[in-house]
Amino acid sequence: MTELEVIKKVATQITQSDGMEIVEPIVLKEISFVPIIKQEVPKEERDYLTLSEALEFGVCEIIDKGTEVAHIFFKNLGELPILIEEGDIFLGKGTQDRISVGTVMVEPGAVQEISVKCVHAPHYLSANANFSYGGKASRGMLNEMRSLKFSSATIGYGASTINQSRIWNKVNEEMASEKAVKDQTKYTLGINSRREKVIKRSKQLNFPKNTVGIVVVDAEGEIRGVELHRSSHNFNVRKDAILESLETNVKWKSTGKGAFSDAKDKAEKMFKKISKLKKGKSTLRQIELDGLVINSEGLQGEAFTSAFYSAICPSCGKPKPRKQKCPGCGFLEEASEDFTYMSLF
Repeated sequence: MTELEVIKKVATQITQSDGMEIVEPIVLKEISFVPIIKQEVPKEERDYLTLSEALEFGVCEIIDKGTEVAHIFFKNLGELPILIEEGDIFLGKGTQDRISVGTVMVEPGAVQEISVKCVHAPHYLSANANFSYGGKASRGMLNEMRSLKFSSATIGYGASTINQSRIWNKVNEEMASEKAVKDQTKYTLGINSRREKVIKRSKQLNFPKNTVGIVVVDAEGEIRGVELHRSSHNFNVRKDAILESLETNVKWKSTGKGAFSDAKDKAEKMFKKISKLKKGKSTLRQIELDGLVINSEGLQGEAFTSAFYSAICPSCGKPKPRKQKCPGCGFLEEASEDFTYMSLF
């Protein structure tokens, strides 16, 4: 099954309530959060780590090459794959802060170059400097990168070739509204200044058990964000990061209109569109990245699938690393290509 077919299958399952379903919206200040729930929780809930988890658990190392801005080294030191999402911020320790250009899965034991752009223009590079987690980029920044990536993919260029000046311009544009931030050149300070509001909103949004994703609809009926994860665990881990990303893309002030009445139907129609996507101009592979770049009928973003191996050997029944070969009996497991992550708006 190809990557596009996997994504279309998931969208069909959602619209037909076959394993996943769209449920009634949760409204916060006229903004409708339409949950997508998984009807059965997988036995192996955590089959990959997010970037923030990997750094928290100390199972990865992120190193500045020092010779160029557009790539950094990422080492997976653990036994689980690590998902780096488009828009994840790498907070430099004595070097430039970077933003992940796209979604990448780094397998256990792998050392991989990650395509990035700088979001801290005036700082120097420092070879072998490390990075911590700096939060999630805004929808505005993601939209800028997505437009640039789609253009690059159309002509067969890699993700790292997108225009750095356009990213810096976006940093300046967004930071101009962050009056309380003294260093207007440091994008991560803008994220930090919004985090208090984000945490407060997060506490007010109590999603149903087994929620794996949301569709966010504003009072005008416009879809402002779509996030879908493989498991409820990973959705819960990324909940605050999703809200960080949405914060500047949603008008939280009351319009007097109330919440949009057909938010659930809006979400269903969107997934029906995804279930009918075709190969070609609307879905392109991006060189240097895993996953698909999507730009179709108002939908823009990334969808990603990955090969998964079980934690229990199908042959000998003993626990094993999530790799193809069982170290105990030598059995070579066939990978399961499955849905991992989707972010659209």
